[in-house]
Amino acid sequence: MNKLLMGTAVAALFVTPAMAGPVAVTVGGYYNSVVYSQDADEFETRDLGVHNDAEIIFKGKGKTKNGIEVGFQVQLEAEGAGESDHIDENYVYAKGDFGKVEIGAENNAAYKQQVSAPKFLGWKTYDNNFETWRKVSSFDKPLMDGVEGDALKINYYSPKVNGFQISYSVTPDARDTSGDTALYLDNGELDSDGDVARKGSSTALGLKYSGKIAGMKVKASYGINELDEDTGVDPREDTAMGLSVSSGAITVGGTMFTKDANGAETDILHYAIAYKLSKATQVGLMMHNQEAPDGDETNIMVVGGSTKIGSGAKLTYSYETVEDDNPEKGDSTFMGVGLLLKF
Repeated sequence: MNKLLMGTAVAALFVTPAMAGPVAVTVGGYYNSVVYSQDADEFETRDLGVHNDAEIIFKGKGKTKNGIEVGFQVQLEAEGAGESDHIDENYVYAKGDFGKVEIGAENNAAYKQQVSAPKFLGWKTYDNNFETWRKVSSFDKPLMDGVEGDALKINYYSPKVNGFQISYSVTPDARDTSGDTALYLDNGELDSDGDVARKGSSTALGLKYSGKIAGMKVKASYGINELDEDTGVDPREDTAMGLSVSSGAITVGGTMFTKDANGAETDILHYAIAYKLSKATQVGLMMHNQEAPDGDETNIMVVGGSTKIGSGAKLTYSYETVEDDNPEKGDSTFMGVGLLLKF
């Protein structure tokens, strides 16, 4: 399968005619800032907290003379300071009748196909890039990007057939999730610092369906992502099933996720219901239930909504509770009001 994927990548990116015109470059992104009134039982937290999440995204797109679309994407982390300011995802791609091929530092294709809970707040409750819950609970994302992150890889997406699309990813070196890699050293060899040069290669396989059933919009996904068994490192396998159904103003969706790391299994159910009150406003309820290998549970609830206040601008508001069986975590509450800008 890996050889077939490599052959498709070579054909897509290198066996192409001259460009029909220059590559057009655009700049976009988002900036999300939330002010929270916050309280955590086991932590000395400020009464007032500011949580930010932002990226500036550069995109390029052009076409060859025979109609193959080629392009790139570079994502710049726009929030933080010092070493946290960096470029993470960056890749080139080719898209045509053969499907789509991506090469570079990017999340795996099964992750990018994943169906999950609706975003009634504008931001993704299943991602929690604000890290509001991560430090005060055992919260783990129910997403397929945990094995190798943005490590350099090849992603392939098949053409859609009757609403179905498959994807496959191969990551030669899953050691550095930020995109760097040891180019030549194999597993077990040491780099210049005396560390193991590779964490091991990984593969991911995904299946997604998008279409209409009985007048309702339906999306469903299944994905599996794992480190290769013969790499000499602790085994890791993530699996996820997602479903989303929309009918009129209501959308219900969620993910069942399992992380099996060296035989220790974490199970997560993350789901939400969203309701459009008007063209500008939607509200919703999210529930996150997580069971750790030792049996401890983490339960998170979010209720709130968002209102469009201008082109590319939303006001967000939420009430969030955390209950964690881990005695070092405890219970927490957050009440937040924020501004989400997309550009």
